[in-house]
Amino acid sequence: MSSTVSIELLPLSDPRGAQKQPVPLAPRLKDLKGKSTLLFDNSQLTGHIHHYGPLLDWLEGYLTQKHGAACSRGTQNLFDVSRDEMIALAEGISKSGAQAVVIALCKGGMTQPTSLFAVELERRGLPCVLVCTGHAVALASGTAASFVPGLPIVVAKMAAPSEDQFGKAEAEAIAPEIVAGMTKDAAELLREFQERYAGSAVAANGNITLPDVVLPATDSAGKTVVKLDPAQFAAEFYERMCDADMCDGFPVIPPTQRRVDDMLAHTDRDPELVLVADCPPSGSSITIRSLAVNAVMAGCKPEYFPILVTAFEAISDPEYRLFQGAITTHPSGNAVVVSGPLARELGIHSGGGCLGPGFRANATIGRAVNLTIMNVTRAIPDKSDMSVFGSPAEFTFCFAESDEHNPWQPLHTDLYGPEVTSVTVHKCESPHNVVDPRNGPEALMRAIASTAATLGGNNLTHLGQLLILLNPDHAEMLAEAKWSKRDVKEFLYEIARHPQAASTRRVRPVFPPYFHKLDMVPVMRSPDDVFVLVGGRRGPHSMVAIPWGLSSAVSRAVTTRDGAPILTLKGR
Repeated sequence: MSSTVSIELLPLSDPRGAQKQPVPLAPRLKDLKGKSTLLFDNSQLTGHIHHYGPLLDWLEGYLTQKHGAACSRGTQNLFDVSRDEMIALAEGISKSGAQAVVIALCKGGMTQPTSLFAVELERRGLPCVLVCTGHAVALASGTAASFVPGLPIVVAKMAAPSEDQFGKAEAEAIAPEIVAGMTKDAAELLREFQERYAGSAVAANGNITLPDVVLPATDSAGKTVVKLDPAQFAAEFYERMCDADMCDGFPVIPPTQRRVDDMLAHTDRDPELVLVADCPPSGSSITIRSLAVNAVMAGCKPEYFPILVTAFEAISDPEYRLFQGAITTHPSGNAVVVSGPLARELGIHSGGGCLGPGFRANATIGRAVNLTIMNVTRAIPDKSDMSVFGSPAEFTFCFAESDEHNPWQPLHTDLYGPEVTSVTVHKCESPHNVVDPRNGPEALMRAIASTAATLGGNNLTHLGQLLILLNPDHAEMLAEAKWSKRDVKEFLYEIARHPQAASTRRVRPVFPPYFHKLDMVPVMRSPDDVFVLVGGRRGPHSMVAIPWGLSSAVSRAVTTRDGAPILTLKGR
């Protein structure tokens, strides 16, 4: 009697989440004669970017003389505006009488907010053209591909050094393309855009399919033997995810529905609840479900999921500025600091080696945060992610704070009380080591202050929050010398400073007005911008993590959906 063996492979969940419905391109003008054309400087040009400063001056002359446009000018620093402020600015321009807008210059970290600003203008029916440097095109086109396909993007090539910097010849070389972006039929612009940017990293790469795990059946002594090769399956699946830009370079766990459901069973949030809405470059939303898919891929245990949900509830805060932090040129990760009883329960390590390999909870929770951001927002390194070097902190950056060896109140107690677990996220660099100078508490603190105020740090011009990681020996030495955590914060505020001249030599320092009157400028806004944490093994080393500086650290308590603290995850 023969029998038939049926083998069915389980379907996979897509880690990119639901794709965003784009905005149609605004109708273009028939010509520019007499049309009110706004030439908008996002502050890069007035910031005297080398070679490009006069770009709009030359362009205004061309549009006025050759096409009879009625040009006006506008300037606004888009680098650190909120999404709400950006929308309000676009709304004001749409009501000002402007009929078309040329925006310059997309370069570095300015590219993402400028691209989103163009989206808001197009949404309001204003035809826009983005002027970019060459290395900004991938991010600008990727954002446009998701938000407003067809958006004209013009590359301003670097001029040869001359007294005119970005000269008339260079401006007039791109001027016809700028005019075409405002006047060519929208359908034609869309067709050209799709041809030019068909390989955009932000675009979906098709359906995910499982590789074949079944080898050909063989007959052995009258029996049919079906052989399975799990290694072949794992290796081929890994290859496919790498080819689709849906992994961080390390092998991933296939996100079958059963595994995703196991992850979702550990939260009481609705799977379709949006944690971060419309996040560029892709414009997709990070939901509970898409977070669960990426948590599976990263290797998380299901019981870790409430920590991840809390981390993204913090990341969703506008102060965190994920829309810009996901693609910044700065080499920073998303530090996840877990403080409180659940850290011990889940095995999130706070002791020796807590920032390194060997601890599954630390490794996979931090990895899941970054993998989710990469996959859902499609911030693809060296494509739509503009990070110059990247950082090991972008693989994973998660650790717990020590309660056991902490001479002060830990962070979760300061924030919410001893029974409540907190999750703090912070956009910052990999921590820099500080070797104890062996001359007592003040000498240690001066060494930490010097490390925090390195002249190469972003906090030279963008004041931010510091993570100070003290090992138990250093923390106890300070406490025994009657230093409180507040004393540490105030000391660093007073000592960790840069010379005013060094700060103002950089472009656009973001300081409170009175800081400009100081000879030595703090690297933070106030002592409250210092997080003093205790962890690691006893020894001569502590650490300092320097911030990106355009966002604020955000903390949230680990709670149920109705706000009640989760005191244990056992039995969930």
